[in-house]
Amino acid sequence: MTDSTIEEQPETQSPLPRPLRMGEHLRLAFRDLDMGFADWRKWLLLGLNDIRQRYRRSRLGQFWITMSMAVTILSLGLVYSYLFRTPIHQYLPYLAVSLVVWGLILSIVTESCAVFTSAEGYIRQVPMPRSVFVHRMLVRNLVSLAHNALILPPVFLWFGVPVGWSLPLALPGVVLLIVNGIWVGLLLGTICARFRDLPQIITSLMQVVFFVTPIMWQPAQIPPHLSWLIDLNPFASFLAIIRDPLLGTPPPAGAWMMAGLVTVLGPLGTLPIFARFRARIVYWL
Repeated sequence: MTDSTIEEQPETQSPLPRPLRMGEHLRLAFRDLDMGFADWRKWLLLGLNDIRQRYRRSRLGQFWITMSMAVTILSLGLVYSYLFRTPIHQYLPYLAVSLVVWGLILSIVTESCAVFTSAEGYIRQVPMPRSVFVHRMLVRNLVSLAHNALILPPVFLWFGVPVGWSLPLALPGVVLLIVNGIWVGLLLGTICARFRDLPQIITSLMQVVFFVTPIMWQPAQIPPHLSWLIDLNPFASFLAIIRDPLLGTPPPAGAWMMAGLVTVLGPLGTLPIFARFRARIVYWL
């Protein structure tokens, strides 16, 4: 066979992969959420292990959480009850419940910023759904809440806080807060993995939110024309639907409405962002 009889074969090039459409991104995101929720043993063990590692070789272990919170409540309660000229038996139970619930809210928001960056070793080496690390963060904070909640029964007994029919209403409030923690973790975890300055900004903003939310002060202490600080504050709404039932008063309907609105709108805004950038998280770590 001569060179003249050899036909040149055209070079075949493999076509570039077709970019995924938004519907396909959403399908993969829902699959991630479904698989992540199904791997409950994995994120439960990871969350409990985080607590163990945090207080490793400590004599009191996880109860350091309770002790530090109790000291904070007692010291702030004595000082601010005097500054606000409020009887200690009224102010300290209010402050105790407020700080315990706020501790959960604050931890969910701030730890959501590092939910993926802190799991870099797992994400780079083990094929796991991204939502597993959000559930891991929520387990860790629920354990901390359980330890801090041990402060409340002695406070209620000492100051004679009545236990009313509204007490069980606090449980749906906690469940609703945890449900919102899922989309908060997905949203902040994804954005903060890309923009590493955001965690510091969010931490600073949460300090501002602390002072404009009725935690140290009570809603009755502000004039009516400033009531929008509470009505339009979603953090105040989630605080109220958990705190008020524990103190024997039903939460206002406006708080439930605001919390429900956030629960609906939050996932609707988060899912497109998480679906679009879920696959890029590993490259941002």
